[in-house]
Amino acid sequence: MKSVKLYQSKNYLFQFRIDATDEQIVEYANQVERRRLDILKLLGCERDIVCKKPIYIIEKSENENMQSGKGNAQCIHLFVSELQDLSKNKNLVIHEETHFLLFNMYPEISVFLNEGIAEYICWRYTKNAIPEEFEKSMKYIQEITSDMVLSNENWLKSYSSQGIWIYGIAYLYMECMLSDRHTVIDMLNEIYVRKQTSIISKTLQSCQEKYKER
Repeated sequence: MKSVKLYQSKNYLFQFRIDATDEQIVEYANQVERRRLDILKLLGCERDIVCKKPIYIIEKSENENMQSGKGNAQCIHLFVSELQDLSKNKNLVIHEETHFLLFNMYPEISVFLNEGIAEYICWRYTKNAIPEEFEKSMKYIQEITSDMVLSNENWLKSYSSQGIWIYGIAYLYMECMLSDRHTVIDMLNEIYVRKQTSIISKTLQSCQEKYKER
């Protein structure tokens, strides 16, 4: 059985199912806490309103070349070959940590918006240039409907299995959505609090026109 090291910070319960020294564990937990505040700020939150304390698991991947993760309302689970991988792959940790916060602030959030926002926060946080594949795949925006954007079913997997960068499409859609709004929180409040879902179809139409000839 794998050895597990436990650690508790202000907002997280950690399980390190991977080789890590006590110093590395404390430093990583501190990074997560700092990053949480940065993510909330990028979302447009004036204060931390998420009270739930998730289980944050870091586990050794069976494939040393594969890094993956998942985040929901209760858990953040990352698979890497070694702890140092997480400092090299900031997008992975930011993406999953953003999912946790979004699920707790907006339980109804659709898969497409959730993924688009998580990607949006990643690239805003790292300030890296987005991959060319994002725009190359944007022609598939023509196939997407408002119902798909608001769906809680993970239809994105079928696109991803075909090698289509659907998460990149969700990111570019989010850029269009936020072009005339102040923050992500403003947008989500409009959709899920004020129930103004017409902005979904308007943004979709704008994106489809923009990328029609590409």
